[in-house]
Amino acid sequence: MEKDYNVVIKVTTSCPGNCKCCVNRQLNFKSKNKTHAIFDLKLFEKICRELKKAGGSYICLSGGEPTMVPNLGDYIKIANENGLASRINTNGWGITEENVKSWLADGLDQIVLSVYGTTKKLISSTRGNDLLFERSQNALSVLKKTKRKNNFIFIIQTIILKDNFKNLPEIFKVAIDNKADLFWPSYLEDAHFLPEIRMREADIKYLKENIIPEMKRIVEKKFKSASHREKLIDTLNRYYSIKYDDYCYHDKTLKCALLGRHWTFYPGGVVDPCPGHEYFPSKYQQTVNLKTVAQIFSLENIKKNSSLSFDYCQYCPHGEHIGLNLKEQEFNEHSSKEILKK
Repeated sequence: MEKDYNVVIKVTTSCPGNCKCCVNRQLNFKSKNKTHAIFDLKLFEKICRELKKAGGSYICLSGGEPTMVPNLGDYIKIANENGLASRINTNGWGITEENVKSWLADGLDQIVLSVYGTTKKLISSTRGNDLLFERSQNALSVLKKTKRKNNFIFIIQTIILKDNFKNLPEIFKVAIDNKADLFWPSYLEDAHFLPEIRMREADIKYLKENIIPEMKRIVEKKFKSASHREKLIDTLNRYYSIKYDDYCYHDKTLKCALLGRHWTFYPGGVVDPCPGHEYFPSKYQQTVNLKTVAQIFSLENIKKNSSLSFDYCQYCPHGEHIGLNLKEQEFNEHSSKEILKK
């Protein structure tokens, strides 16, 4: 029986961006990968085998920026050969028509493109590299064109920041107009520790009173099905519907649904069982190699991870934000591209 494990491979920690929301994340990356190594292919193959053996069905290739890795297709092939759906998370840096066609031929199922704004000024402000605007615009063009002829799941993701929250309707339209299957407006994961870029109370009020209604108008205009419109509007009503004091999303009794089914692997063998560890100081990291990786997916380790507790859980927004499904067809975020044929 397939299990909904969430395994993330940091193929590289290098990235051309210098995003405001990644300040603490970048420090975290440096401590885990001082040599800027690329993830070992043999270890990746072993992880895929053990994950499949444990009942997993999906693996994510992330970073840093995974499209900077010249042999990214080798990782996709290995995942596919082991019967795993695969995803890349990218800012668009290495997205070309040739690359995308090659990765799809290798078996890639999903592409998540992060878009933090629709103007060069906004991208410069949020991502710290003017070139990322041109690269993301090119990526949108390539992915829209490629999706017309190829079967893959296309997701556009953004982080909601003080700088870009007023641009959300335009980003939403970009997702719709470029044939994305899902739009993810994610809460700022490091909000508690980055007060200079998180929304103030007045900003959240403005978002609820002006931005969300504008996005609802876009839904009414762009989607024909009444039931689909209703679902999208219901989802939009849930954004920031709760007041979070000092960005505490949970009380200390939270039981994280991802513990016991999430692992993030870094070049060099560091692995962390917490989905929020990139932004907070985790104390449960391990180091694995070819001989010990099977232990990560053992029932004993899964059970142990399920009962972990962290001091920072109350500040973690995982599970708070909800994706806007732009297709009437329902699909799990870890689905293979085959779901779109049904």
